[in-house]
Amino acid sequence: MKQIFAVSSVLVGLASQVLLVAFLLDFTPVGINRGEPPMPWLAIVNNVALLALFALPHSLMARPAFKRRWRLLVPDAIERSAYIFVSGALLALLCLAWQPMPTLLWQLDHELARGALRLLFAAGLLVLAWSIFSIDALHFHGLKQAFGRRDDPPFAMRGPYRYVRHPIQSGLIVALWATPDMTAGHMLFASVLTFYSVTASLMLEERDLRSAIGDSYREYRSRVPAFIPALRRRG
Repeated sequence: MKQIFAVSSVLVGLASQVLLVAFLLDFTPVGINRGEPPMPWLAIVNNVALLALFALPHSLMARPAFKRRWRLLVPDAIERSAYIFVSGALLALLCLAWQPMPTLLWQLDHELARGALRLLFAAGLLVLAWSIFSIDALHFHGLKQAFGRRDDPPFAMRGPYRYVRHPIQSGLIVALWATPDMTAGHMLFASVLTFYSVTASLMLEERDLRSAIGDSYREYRSRVPAFIPALRRRG
């Protein structure tokens, strides 16, 4: 049963990520840049509430203090799977319940410029995927835990983590902003999730990592930038 739930959670998580990509590219019935707009104030209230509903549990459930209490109700083996399931479901809700705010802020008409931004969007997604596979994708998605491997992978600088400390967030931020058609809704979506990604990473995740890993992470933090690779790596 634990294994079935873990696999189901991964499918929910992956489906929500595919939905997010389709949403950002306007491939869904109500995309991020188009659709029938409701009353402007209603769209803003709805969309800010959806963003908060996604961001708050996403951060809260990742904190060690929450995990300790959560494990009183949820077995250790599926704690990560539950996190993946909830995060995926809330991300899907965010995309599906989004209210259009199609006021155009800027638009690039030149085909080369549009193509370049689409390539940049794809590059952001590739960095995100590369980051997950660099830290053990099976553990990241909770499958190893559900199938009996409870130990966390050791701290190591692999893949994009050699250049930035938070490459998952870096890839996401690039994908959020790499668009030739910026509407009010896209601006709200990208701005809030960028602010959330940066503040949660620097104020919450790094605090937890310093506490868990200690001097090794402090030394890593002193040498590797948070989100933007340095032009020259420090020795």
